[in-house]
Amino acid sequence: MGKGIKMTQSDDLEHLFAAARATPVAAPDAFLARVLDDALREQPVPAKAPPRRAAAPSPGLWTRLVAAVGGAAAMAGISSAAMAGLVLGYVQPDPLFSLAGDYGLATPSSDSFDLLPGYDSLLAEE
Repeated sequence: MGKGIKMTQSDDLEHLFAAARATPVAAPDAFLARVLDDALREQPVPAKAPPRRAAAPSPGLWTRLVAAVGGAAAMAGISSAAMAGLVLGYVQPDPLFSLAGDYGLATPSSDSFDLLPGYDSLLAEE
């Protein structure tokens, strides 16, 4: 320390830190092994993944069609209505013509039927 230079406490610390940086101290191997063991003990253990299940097969065409219509009950209703329409439209049973004659509809020999005749015949009293 020179005659005209006044040293402060922070300068003393700087010199002390510089001397410590110049001579690094090596840690003993036993100490580093204990630190590593402590660090490994504190790490979380990974959870095991659940076993993977096989993917379910995709539904078939009929299953998707029934689901789109609204279920098995709706499909049964649609099928019943379709069959009734086919029977009444194609077969044209004789009781249907006698019922149609009672309500004033055309006879089976005509080419067309009046399906909306009016409801006056329903209101007439006998």
